[in-house]
Amino acid sequence: MKGTWLLVGLIVCLSAFVSAGQEQKEGKFPSLDELVKPARRALSSEEVEKMAKLLVDAISLKGWSITREKAIRALGDEIGHVAVIPILEKIARDLEEHEDIRATAVRAIAHVPDEQAVEVLISLLDEAEKALNQNPKDKGAREVYGSDEEMLRRLIALPTHLIDSKKSMAENYRLYWEKVKRKIDLRKRVFVIKIFIH
Repeated sequence: MKGTWLLVGLIVCLSAFVSAGQEQKEGKFPSLDELVKPARRALSSEEVEKMAKLLVDAISLKGWSITREKAIRALGDEIGHVAVIPILEKIARDLEEHEDIRATAVRAIAHVPDEQAVEVLISLLDEAEKALNQNPKDKGAREVYGSDEEMLRRLIALPTHLIDSKKSMAENYRLYWEKVKRKIDLRKRVFVIKIFIH
């Protein structure tokens, strides 16, 4: 039964990729280079100006607001440069921050196609796990953990058979990441997240 569901899932994924390829040719989807720029590129003056405005909205506003959430999301989606990671990480780690804002910062980090982003996500997952072990009712830690684990699963695809139940999830991801980081094209993984998830 399990094998049947796996086969069905594989067929659905393959048909989605084929249809995405056809839609790409028909001009419905942007290309990889249009949608996911290199995370360590030289920023244009327009990008710097846009990033500065987004950073002001992300940092100067407090608590949850649509404007703030959009700014945080855009730092990952539209800028997607390693320069935004420290700010997003600070927001995600802030225990005084609204849990949805923290989770949005985690997702924005996952949209930066760089090894540094994955390493920050693993570190944030580790902190969230420890916080939940101390207080299972910690809403912020729960939101960060859920968003973080989902993004790591999509970015590096840790196989379930490699998960060691004696280790924390962060440890499992860290060990697997060390094995596969040179083999994964993070730009392609972020592209799939942007096209099929959002």
